[in-house]
Amino acid sequence: MAVQEVNPKIVGGSHAKEGAWPWVVSLYFDNRLLCGASLVSPDWLVSAAHCVYGRNEPPTQWKAILGLHMASNLSSPHIETRLIDQIIINPHYNKRVKDSDIAMMHLEFKVNYTDYIQPICLPEENQVFPAGKKCSIAGWGRLSSQAPPADVLQEAEVPLISNEKCQQQMPEYNITENMVCAGYERGGIDTCQGDSGGPLMCQEDDRWFLAGVTSFGKGCALPKRPGVYVRVPRFVEWIQSFLH
Repeated sequence: MAVQEVNPKIVGGSHAKEGAWPWVVSLYFDNRLLCGASLVSPDWLVSAAHCVYGRNEPPTQWKAILGLHMASNLSSPHIETRLIDQIIINPHYNKRVKDSDIAMMHLEFKVNYTDYIQPICLPEENQVFPAGKKCSIAGWGRLSSQAPPADVLQEAEVPLISNEKCQQQMPEYNITENMVCAGYERGGIDTCQGDSGGPLMCQEDDRWFLAGVTSFGKGCALPKRPGVYVRVPRFVEWIQSFLH
């Protein structure tokens, strides 16, 4: 299976305002931007299992950059950098079928919340984000399948689609109850390489919820090829078990 179809980026998005998504974290591995993540407490991130799976080096080869806006401006005063000291891949993660593609990453030292660094709300286990609802994605991934990663954090809106419709559009995959899909029939807006592990964020009552974790796609932003995300309500109990 070609590598490029696994790791999504944001295509067709626009520059986010600085501080717009204060829970969006960039993950560097060996000083290369590899994935995104979401801050859910002062010392825990949620990301995708496929980002970290098989990289069995010490977790401290991973660095999380919080409060980042421009990847080229690492001297911004709003930024905090943390090493990762623990990585927990969901025990049900299945690499072959991409199911339960979620992992927890622990920051070596807690961060203080600021205007630029805040956690995202976790949904309730039974919280439903209905098909058709427009939610947001953000990341520093590629702007097209061939492009380099973005410098400024990109954001875009994508509508959720039903798993039934997603399965029809992604026949070569088994779209499980642990997945949620989002995208436009016409394509053009999607996550891409480098955005994996980052959030699918849905707003309810002025609060932003982590509805999904960027997992996989077929190419990026192709028509009738939605992005596939981990369905976070199915994993909330597991996530919360770490957040004592």
